[in-house]
Amino acid sequence: MDKYQVLKKFKPGALGLMLLVEEKKKDGYGGKKYVIKQVECIDEQQANDAFKEAMTLLKLQHQNIRSYQELFITWDNKISSLFLCLVMQHSDKGDLSELMEAKRRKRQKIEPQVVKKFLGQVMDTLAFLHRQNLFHRNLKPTNIFLDEENNFLLGDFGISTLMCDEAKWKIRAEEEPDLKSWMSPEALEFSFGEKSDIWSLGCILLEMATCSFLKKADAVKLLQDVRRDPRKLETPLTKMKHVHVADADTLATLLPMMLQVEPDERISLRKLLKEPYVQEGLKAAGSSLSSYRQSLPPAIIDALLRGGPANVLELMQLFWDSQEAQGKAIKHLIALTENQKDLPYAIELINLVTRAMVNHEDVLELQLDASRLLCNTVSGVLEGQLGAEELGEDTITPLIKTMRAYPQNQELLNLLCRLLMMISTNEAAGEVFRKAGVLADILKYMDQFPQNREICLSCSNLVWSLFGNANLVGKLPQEEASEVITRVLTGHLQDGEVVESACSALWVLSLQGCLGDKEFEPVTLLLLKSLQLHHERTLLVKNVFLGLGCLVRLSELAALRVILTDDLSDGISVIKSIYEFYKDDPEVVETICLLLAEMVQYEEIVPEMKSRSLYDLLREMKARFASSEQLIAYVTGALATLEQETQQQPGHPRSTP
Repeated sequence: MDKYQVLKKFKPGALGLMLLVEEKKKDGYGGKKYVIKQVECIDEQQANDAFKEAMTLLKLQHQNIRSYQELFITWDNKISSLFLCLVMQHSDKGDLSELMEAKRRKRQKIEPQVVKKFLGQVMDTLAFLHRQNLFHRNLKPTNIFLDEENNFLLGDFGISTLMCDEAKWKIRAEEEPDLKSWMSPEALEFSFGEKSDIWSLGCILLEMATCSFLKKADAVKLLQDVRRDPRKLETPLTKMKHVHVADADTLATLLPMMLQVEPDERISLRKLLKEPYVQEGLKAAGSSLSSYRQSLPPAIIDALLRGGPANVLELMQLFWDSQEAQGKAIKHLIALTENQKDLPYAIELINLVTRAMVNHEDVLELQLDASRLLCNTVSGVLEGQLGAEELGEDTITPLIKTMRAYPQNQELLNLLCRLLMMISTNEAAGEVFRKAGVLADILKYMDQFPQNREICLSCSNLVWSLFGNANLVGKLPQEEASEVITRVLTGHLQDGEVVESACSALWVLSLQGCLGDKEFEPVTLLLLKSLQLHHERTLLVKNVFLGLGCLVRLSELAALRVILTDDLSDGISVIKSIYEFYKDDPEVVETICLLLAEMVQYEEIVPEMKSRSLYDLLREMKARFASSEQLIAYVTGALATLEQETQQQPGHPRSTP
């Protein structure tokens, strides 16, 4: 802050204080003016996270973005607080809220060409941002600025790290409830995306259309009412027609589509761009999107596709908005990359294909082809570890959006769930899945399509991966997960691969304490049944014994079920037969020892274990694997308990020292 002189302090916003400053010169003041947003941070970690996120915004280059000029972190000794400072361009022309207020005072309508220019420039900017998987998050009239040529510039972008600071939001919302009037219903729950920007734009457009007959307080109240009940739109839309607001009939159709409370029902950016009124705005703004779908003659596309992958990727880059070009390019890449795993251009391909999926969300054939291509490419990236760390939010978010756009298409869901399952092996992806709420989606798909083997397999693996991620423990919603997985396991008991996946998921769910007391017995029985049916699958066997160990540790009833199952079959015999099958595999034997070590904690079970020769079995294990430290620890503890029980039996001689 040393190089700036503060000229004016503005009214605090939801997340920070705005300052008008002037750059100092060596001979005093009189330099260029800027606006600095100061955001107080909870701690150094939050400040650093927000700084890294804002660095992406620093690089944005678009004619309608008032970009950040500089970022820095400063410490205020007076209040002992850390601040992230974001330096932005300043314009003396003011912002959209001032323009609307001037019209309100005179009860004048905003000129229709101004509204169209505004809409076109904002839509062009949002399309630019959303293509890069960036969202404004804080779109409102005070954050839309005017330049000397009366162009509209978007500024003061919301930074996710700070926008999701719930405590700060609650404090500011109580002090200034109007601050969040333009925020979508889901954004109030800290869920931001493309559709939340669409809602905010709809609110601004509504405010512009009604400023001639609604006072500021009434306009703000209307926005808040519409968020609770969309039917509240009817009165102002009727009044717009009555007072002859330009394009009132068109806006009466467009605004309800933008202001749907449920994000899934709200119009997407892509569909909004096709609306004739929006196209007029894009044309008024001089946007290249005014002819949104470029139409290229098939012969030209075919000519451009000749050559290797580099040519195809260049075509995708140049003609990103042509459905025909993108669709043909993806099909061509499928043929070019068939049976190839180690692709040097894999990450570029993945980025371009996921962008095509977002830009052409409504074209099912393209989504299917893109998903097939990605399955092959992502698999190769993960196998070779070449750029695997780059498979983060930018890759995952388009896949989730597509999945949610086609919730009934099982063929596409098969591919997308498989893709997400593959990417979940990248540890950093887990947090992206958590934030996006993917767990609820995959549980829903397993419930909706219980007979679809591929969906159940991929989704069970994804549950296994998510709950096995130590960084996510305690952060994932746990309701229903075990019930859904149990139903999948029951329905696919004869399918070894699905059973292995579901059993592994149940193991990590039990490990994380996600099973209720009433589930211990039935899950124990189901795991034992799986063991009997698929004892030849080594990974399944290990994870079942680990799961049984967790359950027995938590419940004596689970331990009793291991002794005697519900069909009067013998769980001990199953354990013995598994040992015979794997007695040369120390990893499997160790998991058996873990289960037995947990079982001996229950006094009622120990005599049965002793009578079934488990004492002798444990001694054999100890002799066979004397060098396995953890295995010996389990065996030694279990043997000590069994020996103690033997000595306490009537007539048994006590050993002498």
